[in-house]
Amino acid sequence: MLALLRRSLNTWPARILFIVLVASFAVWGVGDVVRNLGNDGSAARVGSTRISPQAADQAFRQQIQQTAQQLGGADQITPPMRMMIAEQATARLVAQAAIDQMAQRLGLAAPDAALRTEVYGMDVFQDAQHQFNRARFDQVLQQNGMTEGEFLDLMRAQLMRNQLLNTVRASATAPATMVRTAYAIQNEARIVRFVTLPFSAAPPPPTPTPAELQRWYRNHPQDFSAPEYRHIAVAVLSPDAVARGITVSDADIRPLYQQASAAQTKVETRSINAVVASDEATAKRLAATWSAGADWDAMQKAASAAGANAIQLPDTTAAQVPSPEIADAAFEAAANVVSAPIHTGSGWAVIEVTGIKPGGAPGFESMAPALRQQVARERAVALVEQRVNAFQDALAGGTPLDKLPGDLGLVGLQGSVDTNGISPEGQPVPIPGAAALRAAVVAQAFKQGVNQKAALINGPDHSYFALVVDGITPAAQRDFSAVQPQVLAAWTHAAIRREQETVAAGLLGAMQSGRTLQGAASPLNLTVQTSGPITHNGALPPGIPQNLVTPLFGLMVGESSMVETPDGFVVAVLDSIQRPDPSKDPVGYDQLKTQLSGTVSSDMQAIFAGAVTARANPHVNQAVIQQIAQP
Repeated sequence: MLALLRRSLNTWPARILFIVLVASFAVWGVGDVVRNLGNDGSAARVGSTRISPQAADQAFRQQIQQTAQQLGGADQITPPMRMMIAEQATARLVAQAAIDQMAQRLGLAAPDAALRTEVYGMDVFQDAQHQFNRARFDQVLQQNGMTEGEFLDLMRAQLMRNQLLNTVRASATAPATMVRTAYAIQNEARIVRFVTLPFSAAPPPPTPTPAELQRWYRNHPQDFSAPEYRHIAVAVLSPDAVARGITVSDADIRPLYQQASAAQTKVETRSINAVVASDEATAKRLAATWSAGADWDAMQKAASAAGANAIQLPDTTAAQVPSPEIADAAFEAAANVVSAPIHTGSGWAVIEVTGIKPGGAPGFESMAPALRQQVARERAVALVEQRVNAFQDALAGGTPLDKLPGDLGLVGLQGSVDTNGISPEGQPVPIPGAAALRAAVVAQAFKQGVNQKAALINGPDHSYFALVVDGITPAAQRDFSAVQPQVLAAWTHAAIRREQETVAAGLLGAMQSGRTLQGAASPLNLTVQTSGPITHNGALPPGIPQNLVTPLFGLMVGESSMVETPDGFVVAVLDSIQRPDPSKDPVGYDQLKTQLSGTVSSDMQAIFAGAVTARANPHVNQAVIQQIAQP
């Protein structure tokens, strides 16, 4: 039953349906306004609305599942986390009920026409032709255990809820002062003068004595130690392993190809250069000049001198070309051939197609491997869920891992592994599945006791495994003779680093005492460079490390700083500040205003929802929530 529930909740129709129903009730911060409820059996009460334990448990399980996927497995969720998730899930239901009651008091309604439009427009209910499909509608509802009436009631409530919340959101815009300040911070640019002190440019230090190397080895044992290894035997039941034995025919993937290729069909685009003159004679002269070998720069000048217009249309579809006559000619022309004058509604045009990107759908053969893998994996997921009970029964009966049934598609392996999933030979452990599964196996290996009985573990992404730890090799420092080259390399790097850090600190101190960077760097034969503009989020100019940006924006002009990079040190002094002018970037300014207004709208919605919830005086039955949160 649990396997069936897991499989149902992880289908895409189910996921999309759950997103539709609960996404708008994300985190509204209502946990601090709920109050304990007397023992009436409800999970919570909001006015006359009672939230059943079943509804709270369903919301809790949905969120547990999402959290487990994010963390790499349900075993990563601790009891305190389960309690927090149960409280959050219930709080969302409480907020939803409070908003619904407010919408009803205000007399909001969702007409049947609006409800029909909303449902018919949902992608999850549409076929490959993007039309509402009644059979798919019934299938999705059946998968989620809902009747049509229940679903339509939920959707009607959501439409009413959205009317209220969207009104709140629409009334909020970002204040002009906020936008101007954010624009200034985001787009302010700073220019520095700097020198670099790479480790590679430092003179080599004197050869260390054996005693110095021995001392370095003793003082840094963690750098020359082998990690703890655990020798494990593990059996894995995963879709990746099971899928290897599944054959998918062309007939199996043809329907998928039809859908996928239709979605990936591309419209042909062409890059077009055009000059448009007011009369045919001028167009002919320009065409002759162009055909004689003039490049585009020359044609732009020739067009300007003749009173014509030069236009570039890069990567343009036929529908995007402003003149139908030019579009027809351009999409029939060969590339890099100057056309004869074309009569258009606004004059005479001469064109050259400089690039063609063909349209059409990808071929079957190009998409077939990915589609086979997709189908095989989907079938493998179903097989895993069918076989997991037999896997669990065998473990419960005491069957050793190496004697488990061979028809389950299990993959068994054994060997030593450290906490990073690496073997003593330095290779990742070859567990069949994604990195999250390997991480879950390794985490269990270092949590499980030696010779502890193997138990079924629910791993990430529909996977299951069981393991036995049959030996531990403690972490230990390697013998000096085995790591002497590494000790020498570490000692040498540390000596070079100290030398370059001393030079960098001396430069910084000299500038803080009043000397210029040039004056301090010249005696050391260091080259002073001037950077390009540096912004908070833009691409960095050459030579400027990322960790210089934060301290740089805390400096006044003339102040200096130094930072260490993986390759050396950088010493910089702020040379100038470029203040942005919003009037010269109206598009960027408006985009930021829209972005900030969206943030303000979300905050207003959260505040409104919290106030409505508090006003509803909700009560929560903490005993029920604690029971729901139990493993």
